[in-house]
Amino acid sequence: MSCSFSVDGVDVTVDDDGGSLLDALRDHLGKRAPKDGCSPQGQCGCCTVLVDGAPRVACVTPARRVAGRRVTTLDGMDPAERAGWAERFCATGASQCGFCTPGIIVRLAALEAKGVGPDDEAAVERSLAAHLCRCTGWRTIVEAFALGADEAATRNAGRDLDAAAQRATLEGGAAQHVGPEVALGRAGFADDTAPDDALVALRSVDGDWVVAESLAEARARSGKRQGRRTTEALAHPIALPEGDWVATLRTTWVEPAYLEPDASWCAPGGEPASPLANGGAFGGKVASEVGAVARRLADEHGRPVRVLSTRED
Repeated sequence: MSCSFSVDGVDVTVDDDGGSLLDALRDHLGKRAPKDGCSPQGQCGCCTVLVDGAPRVACVTPARRVAGRRVTTLDGMDPAERAGWAERFCATGASQCGFCTPGIIVRLAALEAKGVGPDDEAAVERSLAAHLCRCTGWRTIVEAFALGADEAATRNAGRDLDAAAQRATLEGGAAQHVGPEVALGRAGFADDTAPDDALVALRSVDGDWVVAESLAEARARSGKRQGRRTTEALAHPIALPEGDWVATLRTTWVEPAYLEPDASWCAPGGEPASPLANGGAFGGKVASEVGAVARRLADEHGRPVRVLSTRED
C-alpha cells in the first residue's frame, strides 16, 4: 500500500509501512529539518511540522493519517519568513546547538500567523510547553518572538557571533558554530549528513548490532521497541526511601523521558561523523561508541553505515 500527500508544496507518494510521518519525511523523502529527538514519544517537539497549517508532532503521527493533506516543514516555509526567524533567533541567542529550533520555529510561526502579538509572552510560553530545549531555556526564545518582524531591532541586537561561538565552545567542551543557519537546523548533525544509501545499524535485544537497508527494517530485525511501549525491562535507578508514605512516585531512564539519540555514520576507510555535531546535538554523549561502531561496520560491509543509539541502549 502507498500513501500520498503534499510536502512543502510537492505531491509525494510513499510506501505505507506503518511508520510515522517523521519516518516518511526523513527516511523516505530526505527531509532533514524535522529532527528525531525522542521518537516515538512525542515529547521533545524537535520533529514539529505543519499539517494543513496546524502544528503536529511528526513522530507520533502515522504517515497514513496525512493522506491527502498538506505537510509543511521548516524548509517549506516562505524563504523570507524563514530567514527572518533565523535572524531573530540568532540576534537573541535563542539557538545554540540548533537541534530543537526547527520545530520551535515552525510552532511559533503558526502562532504568529494566528495573530498572536509580539508582547503576548503567556501565549508563547504555552506553545513552548510542547518543546524541550537542552541548551537555552525559554527566555531568549521568547525574546526572539518579541522582536516580531522588526528588522531594525534584529539588526541592532549587536551580537558578536565569533565571540559567542568561542564562548559556547569553551563552556560546552565541543566545537560550536553560531549563526542564522544554526537555528534552521543546518549545523551538520550526523544523522542529517549520512548518505541516502547508507545502511542502518541498531542494537538488538541481544546487544548485537543489526544492519539493514532501511530504518524500518533495522527496527524490525532488532526485536526492540523504544519509547513508552519499550521492550526493555523498566529499572528504577534510585530506590524508594523507607517510610509510611501516602503515595510514591518513581520514574525510569526511559519512561517518560526523551531518549537523547546518538548518531554517527562512516564510509569504508573513512572517519566517522561526530555524534556531538554542533556543541552537543540535543544531548549527544561525549563518550559514545557510535563512531567506532560506524567505522567498523562500514569496513565490514563495504558501504556507508549509519549507526543510531537510543538512550535505552
